[in-house]
Amino acid sequence: MTDDVLAMIQARMREVPAAIALVDRHGSTTYGELDRVSGSIASYLKSRDVAAGEPVGVHAPLSRWAIVGMLGVLRAGARYVPIDTAFPAERQQRMKQRSGARIHLTQDLIATLPDGEAPWRDGPYAYTIFTSGSTGNPQAVTVSRTALSYSTTARIEYYGEPPHRFLLCSSISFDSSVAGIYWTLCTGSTLIIPSDRPANLPAVLKAGREYHPTHALMVPSLYRLLLRSPIESLTTVIVAGETCSPDLVRQHFDTVPRTALYNEYGPTECTVWSTVHKCAPGDDPVPIGRPIPGTTVSIHDGELVISSPGVVNEHREYRTGDIVSLGDDGLLRYHGRADDQLKLGGMRIESAEIENALLTFPGVTDAAIGVHESRIAAFLTGLSSIDEGTLRTHLLRLLPAVAVPRAFRAVPRLPSLPNGKLDRTELADRTAAIFGGVPSH
Repeated sequence: MTDDVLAMIQARMREVPAAIALVDRHGSTTYGELDRVSGSIASYLKSRDVAAGEPVGVHAPLSRWAIVGMLGVLRAGARYVPIDTAFPAERQQRMKQRSGARIHLTQDLIATLPDGEAPWRDGPYAYTIFTSGSTGNPQAVTVSRTALSYSTTARIEYYGEPPHRFLLCSSISFDSSVAGIYWTLCTGSTLIIPSDRPANLPAVLKAGREYHPTHALMVPSLYRLLLRSPIESLTTVIVAGETCSPDLVRQHFDTVPRTALYNEYGPTECTVWSTVHKCAPGDDPVPIGRPIPGTTVSIHDGELVISSPGVVNEHREYRTGDIVSLGDDGLLRYHGRADDQLKLGGMRIESAEIENALLTFPGVTDAAIGVHESRIAAFLTGLSSIDEGTLRTHLLRLLPAVAVPRAFRAVPRLPSLPNGKLDRTELADRTAAIFGGVPSH
């Protein structure tokens, strides 16, 4: 049976009002204060005649204010659209325009709202998250409250132990943040927000020393860096959003063998996660595991298809575009995308979005990218030389930082197949050579 997420959070507010719900570098918020401020936000939204299911922007940095804003929107029966102020300004503006929201909650607005009370109101939707689109415009995925409740209760069931002190490393605009926020608040635990900028390694390490987190979820590339100065208090680490490499698993067990490591997989359209694997020494390749409670999967022509209450479409079935195999051990293993979509830093983005951004740079006549182990190289025609600093600055105005290539090469022409199509395999081989990897053939 799926318990309602908001009912669980309300229960924690009543049961442990003095317990710390949220901590960031500016202070802390108790469950009682969370109840009071979310009530003020809901009262304000009611005064603005916000309808059930209406989108309301939460345009804020990663902070206690952002989390309180989300809960206030849900309390009003509306759905929140998280827009992280750490994103490039132009991307924030596109998300804001496409959100459909007439009201946007900011940190300053929330901080100045008068006290007010409002009952918890039912509504059909929980939030809208933006993923990448091939046109360069973010694409909206709207998740129902029922799907959010399913995803969260499945997490509580699978992991068993509450996340007593959860370290939140993800942007509010990435759906991996949803996992930590609701798992933590539904169980009366403490959500630790180390920085207003996602994946800020020095801030994560500082929060580890000060608050002794027990649980964390982050992309593998960040966890690899964290293992250089491990947080000894962590009992459970979840990696998601990028491919988990066998080398990372080896590094984990060499460094913190008593900490449990999990590899989660799931598209945004399936509400955060769909499969999970508890990693073991020697995993090679690292499985994405088995379906979470209540989810079933099938493989059609190599492509993973997910059937779940977490799927956001009305058919409750989602073709992922991911190529997988099922081993004799009953574990799923990921073998890449069937299209040109990438998953970088926990964010799903299409090659075309990066390539379209490259084409806006003066002098570039054609552009394509290659990827090797989550690192991107850009190949550009039309330029005799490349001012990488200027180009990176240009791209950072258009793309999330994780999507900006690490290497650039000027080429006379892009590689093509006999049919004239772009030769993505050749680009991947060139990229592997740039970053010191092994070509695919």
